[in-house]
Amino acid sequence: MGRVSGRASRTIALLMVAVVVSISLAEATGVGSITPLAPALAEVSSARSAKEFIRKGIPQGVLVIDGGWKIQDGKYIGSGKNKMVIADHTLEAGNFDIEVKMTLNKVGSNYAGIQFGQGRLVLGGDGAKLVFHGYPKADRRVEICPLADHVSQGESMQVRIRRRGSQLILFIDGKRIHSEKGIAGAIGEFGIIAGDGPTEVESFRASGNLRASGRKQRVNREANKALNRDERITRSIEGGIDFILDKALVDPAGVSPSRPEAVPGARALEAYALIVAGIDASHPVIRSHLDACSKAMPTQRRIYDVSCWTFALDAAISQAEQDALLLQPELNDIQLLKLARKHRKDLDIAAEIILGAQNQTGGWRYLHSATDADTSVTQFASLAVGVFARRGFEISDECWLGMTNYCLSVQMPSGDEVSPRIILEPERETGQGKARGGTAVADKEPRPLSAPEMQTAWKRGFHYADKAPKSGSWNMTCAGASSLLVVHRYGNEALTAELRQKVRESLRDSVAWIEADWKPHDNFYGMYSLEKVGDLGEVHTFGEHDWYLEMSDYLLDRQQNEGNWSAGKGSYPGESDRLNTSFALLILKRASALLTRGPRDVVIYTGGVRSDQASSDEWVLIPRLGTSVHLPSLVRTLRLRPHPQMLRMLEEMAQSLPSWRRPTMVPYLALVREKVNSRGVRKILDRCEESIRPSGFADPEEMAGWYQTWSRAREIGEDQLPEAGDELIGIAEAAAGDPVLRETAIRAALQLGLQKSARLMVQDLDSEHYDLRMLGYQGIRALFSDSPPDFDPEESVGSQQSQIDKIRSWVESRL
Repeated sequence: MGRVSGRASRTIALLMVAVVVSISLAEATGVGSITPLAPALAEVSSARSAKEFIRKGIPQGVLVIDGGWKIQDGKYIGSGKNKMVIADHTLEAGNFDIEVKMTLNKVGSNYAGIQFGQGRLVLGGDGAKLVFHGYPKADRRVEICPLADHVSQGESMQVRIRRRGSQLILFIDGKRIHSEKGIAGAIGEFGIIAGDGPTEVESFRASGNLRASGRKQRVNREANKALNRDERITRSIEGGIDFILDKALVDPAGVSPSRPEAVPGARALEAYALIVAGIDASHPVIRSHLDACSKAMPTQRRIYDVSCWTFALDAAISQAEQDALLLQPELNDIQLLKLARKHRKDLDIAAEIILGAQNQTGGWRYLHSATDADTSVTQFASLAVGVFARRGFEISDECWLGMTNYCLSVQMPSGDEVSPRIILEPERETGQGKARGGTAVADKEPRPLSAPEMQTAWKRGFHYADKAPKSGSWNMTCAGASSLLVVHRYGNEALTAELRQKVRESLRDSVAWIEADWKPHDNFYGMYSLEKVGDLGEVHTFGEHDWYLEMSDYLLDRQQNEGNWSAGKGSYPGESDRLNTSFALLILKRASALLTRGPRDVVIYTGGVRSDQASSDEWVLIPRLGTSVHLPSLVRTLRLRPHPQMLRMLEEMAQSLPSWRRPTMVPYLALVREKVNSRGVRKILDRCEESIRPSGFADPEEMAGWYQTWSRAREIGEDQLPEAGDELIGIAEAAAGDPVLRETAIRAALQLGLQKSARLMVQDLDSEHYDLRMLGYQGIRALFSDSPPDFDPEESVGSQQSQIDKIRSWVESRL
């Protein structure tokens, strides 16, 4: 088969990974499928136990910290001075042995080594020496001897690190090379550093007082690079979910250890991220978080915290509404109000706190009783007010006026003149509803950032608290803009015409500042702030910056193999891995867009780019709903929550597509099948596959191979590859008994204007498949300038043999 490139090759990679990932990752990295409900409690083994972490070059229980390791020729091979693979257990107090059988393919200053707690045996430090450092004190460093005394390039060696009592003894190939005394207590994590390598590891084991660390590889960044962006995002989100759930099951309140007073809000944010990411709101972790919030919020009344609680409650209510509407689309707003009653009661409490905490400044501060305000707290409170407005709560004109005037007061009064280049997403229709607690949508008003006034702007950022500031900051400019976007969407009726115009001008100038001072990646709080502006403002690009594409790529490249995003050096108060991971999930799922949508708006959108909808295979029309659904987002949801009605959507999507386009769903069906075990779900997937290829598939490998061939045929036609004409004819000939593949190949031949394919079309005039008969005759007519003899595809098969013979002769006379 010829080459497969571009979109087709990436999609094939997606399918092939889906076919093998659950097997290969389980064998190669000790990772199986995600099991969010399984307790992640660390277990202490017996006083002395043994475990193999790498056996015969195959990882059994390791975590690759930052890539650089792969399986090759029966060896686990690493390369990179800081590329480390660690065991999924820690060493506690007591005697232990660490044994590594390895080969260095580079000697000298290689910097490979064995790490154990704060200690390290360096196999080729400065001057090509064997070096020990880190024990009994961190600054202890000993040059043992030249590396060449014990290690030869390309030859296997056995390294053993042993502790007996408080004495540490180091061996290479059974020869004692060094010892240190006074090393007692727990060691912690241990592993292998690849060095400049490549370093080959055949085996890695340990014995002693081993404790399961709770750390595991949830994301294989290097393997994921072969996937398309949507599948990378799917696996990234699942890895982040798994990381949070594992940690939260062990330590629910440990989400923000450096800020104990903020723990309720951090738990609310984590619950919000999990629900938006696709986890059922009834999951034990989410229930625990929301129960803790219900107890703490009414008395603590911290505005950040209550705002995040509002978002989580709204997401839980929306999930219940959407699930109900999938089952009974005819439900009215009053009936929806009977759902999630506990969450609705809590939302009433949250509304009372937030609306009552707005002070004379018009903004909000950390505590309910504060008399001053800042832009950061105000943005969270403003978005909460937006949720209350959408759900039909009565919001006073004074609230909207105060919020507006406060935000305008902390924006720079002037700035440099610029011409912003803001491209918006296509407008979408939203659901309507005014019932108390239901969904209220502002009257139709021209979108901000879309009028002729956008031709010229003045760069004006926002400050944290200063009035009429001389400068702005990234986080606060995004905060101020997102707050005013909420006002524009829900509070415009409370404003005078003059004030409405000021809001539009403020938004114009703030996005001009964002475009000109583009730096969203300083911290996760800042990225989440930009997501609010991008989604609330329905912005596709800020100048040359496709904000979602840039931020999602940034996050995909920096996610750790454990599924988390690491905390930096306190770039925002209370920063932690769990909070960063929550922010990342909210960004990847475009959470702020969901906060502005009612339950009747199609939920399966997040992550897609609507401007590409018309030409993308990712969007499929559901005739029953009268709208298109984003297929990758639906699949993400099904992998986490295989809801029966969402599965029905998947089946409807397959049936609604023309037969020659249905194979575009093959990789997505494979991804759903990878994660589900239910017999009922598998039957639905079987029916979907049969609608794609009536004969079905014997196994996933056959489906992957068939899809690769189909993709290649489609690619030849769409990418106009006339040099691959003979290959295309071969595909079509081999697909004589496969109507879908045959039709795809014939359509591709027509796109190329490949006249010799007319012989195949003549064959199809006698096909039992009407689509092939019709395509065959129309194709022959399209390939030649004059008209062939008459033929009626509607007639029964075999009744027009004489006409077919005439057409065959006519075609041959022209080839």
